[in-house]
Amino acid sequence: MILIVKTGALGDVLRTTALLPPLSRAYREKIFWLTSQEAKPLLDGNPDIEKVFTDSRAINRKFDWVLSLEENEATVRRIQKAASRKITGVIYEDGNLSYTEDSSPYYQMSLLNPDKKKADKLKLRNRKTFFDLWFSLLGLSRFKKSEIARPRIFLTDSDRKSALNLAQKYSLSEKVIGFNPGAGSRWPSKELSIEKSREILKKLAALKKPILLLGGPEEKSRNREIARGLSYVLCPPVFPLKSFAALIDLCQLIITTDSLAFHMATALRKNVLVLVGPTSSAELDVFGKGEKIAAPSCSCFYRPSCSREISCLNAISSSRILSAVRRNLDSL
Repeated sequence: MILIVKTGALGDVLRTTALLPPLSRAYREKIFWLTSQEAKPLLDGNPDIEKVFTDSRAINRKFDWVLSLEENEATVRRIQKAASRKITGVIYEDGNLSYTEDSSPYYQMSLLNPDKKKADKLKLRNRKTFFDLWFSLLGLSRFKKSEIARPRIFLTDSDRKSALNLAQKYSLSEKVIGFNPGAGSRWPSKELSIEKSREILKKLAALKKPILLLGGPEEKSRNREIARGLSYVLCPPVFPLKSFAALIDLCQLIITTDSLAFHMATALRKNVLVLVGPTSSAELDVFGKGEKIAAPSCSCFYRPSCSREISCLNAISSSRILSAVRRNLDSL
């Protein structure tokens, strides 16, 4: 039996689901998952998961292999005891969080590396996607290019109901563009400013298409300010997690920061333009459906705020984004 431990952030939980089908097929083992209560809906309905735990204290069995992918000391110390044969990823050792040797290609680029300058340099030099890195170190490389090796989310009719009602209310067609400029509270450096968001939306007006302004509870008031006075921009209410995914599924094209909306778009096989600031662009994958639009000369991977007068993300040209939107719409 295999236990995957990934509790947050939400986007990271969703992208990790790409490991499930190849793990299941390669090792023929039942797969269990420990996550947060908030993230659990992202895993509901996934046929490759035997059971989802939301409390590490409820795990009363041993697992042949534990994939420890969460950098939380309390969680790691508990689940480490659940590994009967092997643990890969984050471990607690000598009073500190560390990582196993077989997971070093990934975690040596992370905040777990005590040499932060080295971690930054390694991340800057890296040219492998998150999926390439993990498929390689888990022995799954033969699945790398297959259709099963991608994030997945499973929506029910109930999940889709609110989004379909909204589409009917506004007579939306398949021509809708989704725009997600926020990134939650954890990494404010990954969000576009209100001013930059409005600038991009005004450029998109030339397309003469309705635009859904997407975001979660933390972006509610911010999105209202972004949409102010822009009649072609629809600002829907905040939906529950999987209903939000259904809203993304209404769109023909998604323009988003590196956030949950990005990972939902890839899981739903939408064409997506991901705007990349303080993230390793190389680690992101649009799976052949869209583009990565990286900020010029940004290498501040672990900073929650930007020290520049104009942040890396806000420095991306609106005209460059509009050109990419036109190019991708023409390819559909």
